[in-house]
Amino acid sequence: MEISFLNRKKCVGLDIGSKNIKVVYLTTRQKKLYLNNWHLVNLPNEIVSLETPPENREAIVIDILKNIFSKNKNLPKKSVSSISGPSVVIRPIKVPLLTKEELSKSISIEAEPYIPFAIKEVYLSFDIIGEILEEGVRKNEVIVVAAKKDVVDKHINILTQCGIVPKYIDVDIFAIERTLKYNYEIENENVCVVNIGANMTNVAIIENGVAKTCRDLPLGMFYILNEMKKLKQMEIEEIINYFKNDGLILTDEEKEEYLSQNKKVELSISKDLVAILKEFSTELHKLIDFYYFQKGEQKPISKIFLSGGGCVIKNLALYFTSEFKIETEIVDPFKKILNADDVPNELRPFFAVAVGLAIKGYQNG
Repeated sequence: MEISFLNRKKCVGLDIGSKNIKVVYLTTRQKKLYLNNWHLVNLPNEIVSLETPPENREAIVIDILKNIFSKNKNLPKKSVSSISGPSVVIRPIKVPLLTKEELSKSISIEAEPYIPFAIKEVYLSFDIIGEILEEGVRKNEVIVVAAKKDVVDKHINILTQCGIVPKYIDVDIFAIERTLKYNYEIENENVCVVNIGANMTNVAIIENGVAKTCRDLPLGMFYILNEMKKLKQMEIEEIINYFKNDGLILTDEEKEEYLSQNKKVELSISKDLVAILKEFSTELHKLIDFYYFQKGEQKPISKIFLSGGGCVIKNLALYFTSEFKIETEIVDPFKKILNADDVPNELRPFFAVAVGLAIKGYQNG
């Protein structure tokens, strides 16, 4: 799916997250995508919180972007970037059987009942994904995206202050969808995506290659770390080290091994982490239950894909497999991309959005 608010042009993928900024520039060799350049720059810890004044965060983001592009002259100044969160709404709707040109003239009227914002306050985009028969009437099934104008305009303003020309503003979950479609065989499958960011988790069920059921949860790694900090009275960096080295201790064999080594702190952190993750899994259970309520269980979800900074937690995929009884895999956005060997394995899940944006930038050049 390609949802856009601006014009088409070949460009870099630029993911401005709450915790870090990711840049991916793709070209081609041997008719395959080739990683020409990539960057991941962490933002200062003091501006990661949602409580940080926007002007403080924007100034630092602008400085970092200017620095990246000034030091890497081969990076195109045209970008595909993305937004997500409560200011973005994704809705599957059914509309009369019209051409795309006809629907573009009436989409505001068709979409308005499904959008929780004043229609004049949003940019609208849509994609026709197929035809359906409803009560004997043929209709178009359409994915509608509404993004608040003030959020999009502010995002564009940050880019233009850096000398970057924004050609597309995409949505995080559609970028991940694109990454999965390039690297994995999902066109004939129903899969679930869980992208755990710093302040937010994007979840979606992708049906036959199209993200139809989407939700943004106001829970992320920042929440997990702060809850653990309250429980354990530890510094954030110390907690992260436990997450990376020990993470979730799930099997009886592992637990016995840790007990034999008197690693009680690690076991305690794992137990508390499972309790915190229950909040995530509860919301995901609701989404999956809603999906099955709507679609039935004729074609079940075959796999869960995890991405984002939350993947630093050791054994997170095993936890999801056990919790949902669905095979779970951590996304490798560079799986089928040439010249990506120097991207460390532990950083790859961070790039699920940026790679999808870069693919869009290349394909639409």
